[in-house]
Amino acid sequence: MKIFDQLKNTKILSLSLIVLATVSLSSCDKDDDDATSGKAQIRITNAVEGSASQELYLDGNKISTSAVAYGNTSSYIETNSGDRQAQFRNEGSATASTAFDLELQNNKHYSVYFTGNAESKTSVVTEDDTTAPSSGKAKVRFVHLASAVTSSVDVGLSAANKVFTDVAYKAASAYKEVDANTKFFLYGAGSTQAELDMSTAVQVGKIYTIYLSGSTIATLKYTVVAEN
Repeated sequence: MKIFDQLKNTKILSLSLIVLATVSLSSCDKDDDDATSGKAQIRITNAVEGSASQELYLDGNKISTSAVAYGNTSSYIETNSGDRQAQFRNEGSATASTAFDLELQNNKHYSVYFTGNAESKTSVVTEDDTTAPSSGKAKVRFVHLASAVTSSVDVGLSAANKVFTDVAYKAASAYKEVDANTKFFLYGAGSTQAELDMSTAVQVGKIYTIYLSGSTIATLKYTVVAEN
């Protein structure tokens, strides 16, 4: 696959009460509260190579406790559920790097990825499955965020044993259960030529996201994020 030619043999290892005189306002407030009466958990990942550290704002309020640099992921942050207006901003900036809508459901966990490249930044949001894997297994998913490779990719234990297939750019696979110490390889979609050795330390009982990032073939890399 031509897009991977430069990569061969390369290894790159988060009212109290209202007075009676304001009944009408209270009614409006109640409608808003119903939409955000529960809580959700959000985790932030910066997957834009060369970007400034990012802060996440919801409805104009910063919720990230610290700025997230490229290749890093925050801890989960609790916030109100409901329909939220989100922005990634460079650390200390009032200008949005990218803006998007978030629909957060009660008691759900989400990963919010800052992705794209220097010219075009965007976001990807995934719902995280926090259900424990079966006994003796780990649980893994793959997220394709590498702007250098806009074609689909496969991930497998070998060319004959693909775990994730045809994962599009800016998309996430479903979670799959695997054995401990499983070693993954990256392939072009439908290819048998391994293009990247993605060695991991997968442990029994753990849940992982592996994401691919990089704005050039030379800087393509994978990152493993433990979710529990």
